[in-house]
Amino acid sequence: MQQGNAAKVLIVGDWDADGVVASAEIVYAQEVLGVFPVKGKAAIELRPAGPRTFSSVVSNGCWDYVIILDIPFTQDVEIGLETLLKGPCKPKIYYFDHHKSTLDKASYLEEKFNVEAFVGLSPTSSLVKAFLESIGVRLTPRLKELVASVAVLEGGSGWLARKDRSPSEGMIKIAASISKNTNQSKDPDLWRRYVRWASSILPFEQSPIGQGEDIVTHGLQVSRESDAEIKDVARELAMEARTVGFVKFVDARGKWNKSGASALASSIYKMTKMTTALLVTKEDGSSILIVRGSQGNAIKLMEKLYTMGVIEDVGGHENIASGRLKAGVNIKDLEDALRRASLELK
Repeated sequence: MQQGNAAKVLIVGDWDADGVVASAEIVYAQEVLGVFPVKGKAAIELRPAGPRTFSSVVSNGCWDYVIILDIPFTQDVEIGLETLLKGPCKPKIYYFDHHKSTLDKASYLEEKFNVEAFVGLSPTSSLVKAFLESIGVRLTPRLKELVASVAVLEGGSGWLARKDRSPSEGMIKIAASISKNTNQSKDPDLWRRYVRWASSILPFEQSPIGQGEDIVTHGLQVSRESDAEIKDVARELAMEARTVGFVKFVDARGKWNKSGASALASSIYKMTKMTTALLVTKEDGSSILIVRGSQGNAIKLMEKLYTMGVIEDVGGHENIASGRLKAGVNIKDLEDALRRASLELK
């Protein structure tokens, strides 16, 4: 810890509701209660990130503690961790996550980076809740209901997520709108407002967006508009989907250049009723494949594509997974690999 100053804490959370709520839990534990990660006062910095932006997010700054929340461990994340520990500050790192790639590498993270890893099958916000409760923290009713809402939305096989699933329908809609709003806008300030709103101890406090509209009302409106747009685009793309083995493959490069590709893949999947592989292009020019399936087929299919040398930087959950298409892999190569991989799963 830096002498003469309050400890500096960086919280890096994923853009979605799970990342927002998990970040809010840590903010509450530190700023309101002063118990974690520092006993007493600390200066908190909030930064949203995904696995592909994690390295750049942690490259400029110096902290005593870094808390990583709901970000799957990938090559890009490993580079970011190496950057953190090569710098002059060498912070203490806590890593809370439920993605398969992180679960598989938990021991590696602990041994190579001296990270304290808290992983499991339940959503990250449920893992954080269990950890904080183990050190005596009692969350606010709002945070408890948000954690339960995320558990409903994300599902998963972890018992932490299953044991408390009684949030109100309104709060579930709010949690869903948080994910859609932050993922669509990729606005760090908006993400921070949601974290602050979720962590607030004032029961009726709502962070203003402007024009007298609060963050919850705004988020719900954005969610409705986003749902309508995604459904329209999904309907068109579903008609163009090609059957490749036991997969519906959609090449949406040039047709979808916004955030929300995972939601789009899920919408197409619901229409085709088959495991869906959606290829999109990100702002940095990379091609990302998103697979949506059931019964764990998505992550299994993605891992087979990784083994075949077609995909890198795999992340995601049992039923929705993503990976970056390797340079030099063309559409025919990808379709051939999808065909072989899907047949092997049958």
